[in-house]
Amino acid sequence: MREGPGVWPPPPLVVGGLLLLAYLAGWAVPLPVHRPLAGAGITLAILSLAWVFWALAVMRRAGTDPRPFTPDTQFVGKGPFRFGRNPIYLGFLGIAAGMALWWGQGWGWLALLLAFLWLDRAAVRKEEAYLRGRFPASYPPYAAKVRRWI
Repeated sequence: MREGPGVWPPPPLVVGGLLLLAYLAGWAVPLPVHRPLAGAGITLAILSLAWVFWALAVMRRAGTDPRPFTPDTQFVGKGPFRFGRNPIYLGFLGIAAGMALWWGQGWGWLALLLAFLWLDRAAVRKEEAYLRGRFPASYPPYAAKVRRWI
C-alpha cells in the first residue's frame, strides 16, 4: 500500500502542544490583550469541535482513514469538504481561537498564529501534493473549485 502524505508529527498534537504552551506561558508570564471572553470562546471551540467530528465522520463513511500519515483510499469532496479543502485543520484553528478568546491572553493568539503557519506549511502543502498524485483525475478540479481554507 502506498505511503500517506507523510505529515508528522500528528497535527492534533502540534496544535494541542502549542495551546498547552500558550496556557502555561499565560500562567507564568501573563500577557493580557483583552478581557477573557469565556462564553464566546467556549462556544467557538465547541462548534469547531463539532465541525471536526463532522469532517471525520464524512471521511470514515467514505472508507478513508483521516490520519494524515496513512494512505487515502478514497477522495472526499463532500460534507464540510465542499466549503474548504481542510475542514479538520480549520476546526483545529477554530478550537485554538476559542481558547484564545476564553483566556484573553496574547499567548493564545500567538499559538493560533503558529498553529496556522505550521498547518499551512508543514501539513497542508504535503497533503495537497500527495492528493494531486494519488487522485489525479479528481483532486486538481476540486482544488481549482474549493478554497484551501474557506
